[in-house]
Amino acid sequence: MKTLAIAFAALALSAGAASAQEYRIAFGDLDLGSVSGADAFDARVNAVARRACSTGTPLADHQCRARFRAEAMRLLPGARRDEYARARGGRILAAVPVIYG
Repeated sequence: MKTLAIAFAALALSAGAASAQEYRIAFGDLDLGSVSGADAFDARVNAVARRACSTGTPLADHQCRARFRAEAMRLLPGARRDEYARARGGRILAAVPVIYG
């Protein structure tokens, strides 16, 4: 059986220099239409987001993790995203940073 995973490059800022790294999050073994499957997917995304976004201040890390989670959801195939949304009661919530200026 082929393992399904989303993979994307995330930009992490480290010591003032930008570096891109690819991250993979497996989901092929999960039933995203169930609450437990959606919970497991969230846990995987959050674990990878914590590793990818631990380079700045707490606020910068929080914003990075929010963007990371939003990108992971965007990259899920449409049918799997729909399954996830059903498990979450039809809602997909994402934190979007707001820049005032």
